[in-house]
Amino acid sequence: MGFNQLPFLWTAIFPIIVLLYYFFRKKYSKQSVSSTLFWKEVMKETKASPYLKHLQRNALFYLQILAMVLLVIALLQPFWKTKALAGEQIVFIVDTSATMEVSLSDTTLFDQHKKDMLVLIEQLAGKPLTIITTGNQPTVIVRQEKNYNLIKNEIEKLEVAYEFENMSKSLDFAQSFFQDKATSVYIFTDQLDRQTLPLQYENVTWNVNGLKTDVQNISIKRFGANKTTNGLSALIQLENQSNVEQTTELLLANEQTEVVKEKVIIPPNEIITLSFNEMEESGLLKASIQVNDQYSLDNSMTVFLQDQLSTVYVDSSIHSLVRTAFQSMDIEVSSVPAEQIGLLTEEGITVTNQFGLIDRLDRPSLFIGRNDEVAKEVNGVVETTEHELFSFANLEDIYVSSVYPPIEGYETIATVGEEPFIQESPRGDIVVLSDIQMTDWALHPSFPLFMWSVKEQLSAGNTYLGTFSPNERKPLSLGSSTNEWEIYTTDDSYEYSIENGGVFIAPKKPGLYVLHSNAVEKNFAVALSQSEKEITKGASYKIAGQQVDAKENYQPYSLVPYLLIILLLLFVIEWEVQRRRGFTN
Repeated sequence: MGFNQLPFLWTAIFPIIVLLYYFFRKKYSKQSVSSTLFWKEVMKETKASPYLKHLQRNALFYLQILAMVLLVIALLQPFWKTKALAGEQIVFIVDTSATMEVSLSDTTLFDQHKKDMLVLIEQLAGKPLTIITTGNQPTVIVRQEKNYNLIKNEIEKLEVAYEFENMSKSLDFAQSFFQDKATSVYIFTDQLDRQTLPLQYENVTWNVNGLKTDVQNISIKRFGANKTTNGLSALIQLENQSNVEQTTELLLANEQTEVVKEKVIIPPNEIITLSFNEMEESGLLKASIQVNDQYSLDNSMTVFLQDQLSTVYVDSSIHSLVRTAFQSMDIEVSSVPAEQIGLLTEEGITVTNQFGLIDRLDRPSLFIGRNDEVAKEVNGVVETTEHELFSFANLEDIYVSSVYPPIEGYETIATVGEEPFIQESPRGDIVVLSDIQMTDWALHPSFPLFMWSVKEQLSAGNTYLGTFSPNERKPLSLGSSTNEWEIYTTDDSYEYSIENGGVFIAPKKPGLYVLHSNAVEKNFAVALSQSEKEITKGASYKIAGQQVDAKENYQPYSLVPYLLIILLLLFVIEWEVQRRRGFTN
């Protein structure tokens, strides 16, 4: 507590004068007693309640002294100091990715962050607040808002969006709100490296609230299945992200029954790969692990199995290791002379290097190398994007000596240094911009796994749209007689509708979904990205800007309005006391 106008302390002389006046005034009053018989009764009554009698006689004195003391205090302008957030403005960056669903005793990390935000807004002290949620497209929830109730309601409505947080994009977006003002930025996430923060702003203080405890998590890292001549084959990877050995029960089930039930032991901080063959054919296959960990979103995965093209037709001019890779995955392969590859009429997947045939092939195909261009030497590490073709195939360790020129308008999904290495056409063709003999890829286990993934993607029928990340936006030509498609879960729970020809927005929760339009149905899956299956212990820390006061910030709240209300009440009471005694007295 403090005072803004201490010079007005001299006004304390007025209540002192009033007090002195009452000291020198007459201290008794005449009282007529009609008879000596009543004298004793009067004295008894006086002695029985002396304080009440005293208060009745001196009520005006106490009221006036109290009023004058409060007036003096009001002139001094007292205030009460409350803790406030530092800076001229506040920015919240809220991570809404799937990892925010990790359990912490009786709550989740996301709910704990919401509680922390509600505590912090109590200390805004009238400063403007901006709330930004992370994602592929960062969203502003409130902008420069000072209304406490509105801010509180928006925080309580925040939900997990399950998509990759893309924190770097959110940080870039938040910088547009700084505007050379002293700013306190609060980041609510699980883990954030200090080097990620843009520390070039001297007027910005960074406050990171992370996951401060170790988490026990067992994850289904990857899961895939396909139909073979002997039934279903499945490949699954399990990861133990804890420091102790974990035992879990792995279940594989189709629409009706369990087809695999196996006890699995996973060493600490390791990934194990399991394969299962000759399983009963079905339309879908669900993998789940029975484990009591702190993150359940990665404990199950489901794949949709459809009628697929079973034969791969390989151009005879392609290196024989390509055929061997497909055959090692139990895929039927047929070698076709180079001059006949464009004349094929059989249904199947075509693998060639004759890029000029791309417009003559009816279906998306795999191109390995290009016979219409000259390769150039490259040097660098292979880097891949978040694409389903690399779910099982890790290309980081392979060596590539040369690549062909990229195709304009195609999406690059893997690079060597700065040069495109693998591209995908708008209709789905996969183009590897290098001959196999220009790399050591065939010597790595990722080579047949990549070929298997390519076969899975290219053999997809028109009833399966593919796998999407949560909230992924993608233009799709769905081809319906009506102009609207409805999205349902596999349990026939309605989600929402989309217009044909518009931008398709995938649901936010992982799982299998069905698109309905009259009698037409198309299936698709929503799956977490690999980064959202890794729970890492983080830390909470603060980095203060050089031009921002690092000391605790306090906001003064004036007590004068409350004193004036009390004074008004005292004046009313004093008037009533005077009225009852009579103003002439």
